[in-house]
Amino acid sequence: MKKKLKIIIPIIIIFIVIIAIVIYIMVQNNKIEENTNYIDTEKSNNDTEKEATYYYNAGDRFTYYKEVKDDYSGEYDIQYLTLDATEDISSFEVCEYMNYSDYVSYCEKWNLKQAYNYENYHYIMFSYYATSESEYKKGTDSIESRLVGLKYSSEETLLYIWDGNISTTEEDTYAAYVIIIPTREQANTVNYASCITSIEYEVLSQSTDKPIIYLYPTKDTEVSVKLGYPNRLLTSYPQYINEWKVIAKENGDLTDLETGRNLYSLYYESRNIEHYQVEKEGFVIKGEDSAEFLEEKLAILGLTEREAEEFIIYWLPKLEENEYNYIRFASEEEIEENMSLEINPNPDTIIRVVMTFKGLKNPIEVKEQKLETPERTGFVAVEWGGTEIQ
Repeated sequence: MKKKLKIIIPIIIIFIVIIAIVIYIMVQNNKIEENTNYIDTEKSNNDTEKEATYYYNAGDRFTYYKEVKDDYSGEYDIQYLTLDATEDISSFEVCEYMNYSDYVSYCEKWNLKQAYNYENYHYIMFSYYATSESEYKKGTDSIESRLVGLKYSSEETLLYIWDGNISTTEEDTYAAYVIIIPTREQANTVNYASCITSIEYEVLSQSTDKPIIYLYPTKDTEVSVKLGYPNRLLTSYPQYINEWKVIAKENGDLTDLETGRNLYSLYYESRNIEHYQVEKEGFVIKGEDSAEFLEEKLAILGLTEREAEEFIIYWLPKLEENEYNYIRFASEEEIEENMSLEINPNPDTIIRVVMTFKGLKNPIEVKEQKLETPERTGFVAVEWGGTEIQ
C-alpha cells in the first residue's frame, strides 16, 4: 500500500501542477496585460478629456458617440513620441506579431517600447503625425490623441479617435501618437472616425447668423471688403470669393462689380470659433417685450431705424417664442475673433453688433450690461448679426 501511495502521490502532484500550468496559460491568453511602464490613456489624458462626451463624424454630420455599440472588450496601448519632422513612421494596418515587433524596434529611437509579447495575436497599429511643416508649425504646435472607443469584428475594425493640438517648446520636433491594439482575430479592414468633444461640438454648432454689412461713404466710392476667415463661411451673398468689390453710394446703395447687381448690403453666415455662453452680465427680458427692448438697445449701439428694423424683423420671431431671453451683445474682441473685417478704403466709423441670446423658461439674475454709443462720422460701415447660445 505504501509503495502504491509513493507512486500515486507524485502522479497526483504532477497532474495538479500540469492543470495549474494549463489554467495559468489560458488566463494569460485571455487577458491582455497593459504594461504600466508605458503611457496609456488613463495617464496621458487629463480628467477633462477622459470624462468628455464625444461626437463622431458620420459623413456630413457629427453624431453622439454613445449611439455606437462597443464590441471590443480588450485593452489597448497608446504611446506618444517626439519625432524629427523629417522621419516617416506613419502606419495604419493590421499585422502579425513579427511586423509589430519590427515596427517597434524601428521606432525605439523615439522611445517607443514594446508593450505586448503575445506572438499568437494580431496587432492593429495606427500612428499619425504631421506630414509637412504646413500642417503643424515646428516648435509651436503638436498633436495628441485619445482612442475614444472602437467597434470590432472579423470583417472590420472602426476606431473612434479624438485628436487636438498641444504646445511644445522644442524646435524642429513635434509629438505624434501611436495606438496599438492586440486582437485575437485579424480584422480584414481598419477605418477610423474623427471625434470631437462636447465642448468642441457646441462651438461647431454655434454660428453667427444673418450678418449683413452696410457701407455709407461720403461720396460714390469703390470699396473692397475682405473677411478674415473665409474658411468659416457657411453661406454668402453675393458669393464671396477672396473679397467683395462694390461701388458704394452715400445713401448705402451698392453695385456688385462682379455681377453688376444692385444691392443694399453684403450678407454671410459663418461658424464661430469663440464660444458664446451665458455670462454674469447681460439682460433678461420677457419674450413678449423683445421688440421694445431691441428698439431701445440698438439705438444705443448706433444703428439707424432702418438698420434696427431689419435686425428686429429677422430676430423677433426667434425671441418671442421663448418665455424669457438672456441677451448679451458681444464685445469687439469676440466679434473680431470670430470674423475679422478688412475694408478698403478704411471707414472712419465701424459699428459691429452681434447679439448673443439663450431662451429661458424662468428668469435668472444677471448684472446689466453697459452699452456705449458710437459717433457716426465720415465713411460709416455697419454690420449686425446674432448667435443663439446652445
